[in-house]
Amino acid sequence: MNKNPVRQALFVLTIVYGLVIGLLAVLDVNALGLVAAAGAVLLGLGWGFSGMLTRHKPQN
Repeated sequence: MNKNPVRQALFVLTIVYGLVIGLLAVLDVNALGLVAAAGAVLLGLGWGFSGMLTRHKPQN
């Protein structure tokens, strides 16, 4: 796994997000779709920016 602390935090947040969505689904919360969509967009942006900011050197 990558040692980048930002990516580690995003990985943990992704797991927590999945658990929260699962819990909300079990509890039959009315706003599940809104919470799921908002969380997915925020996590997607986080992963996207993390990928853009990580510089990889080209391999020969």
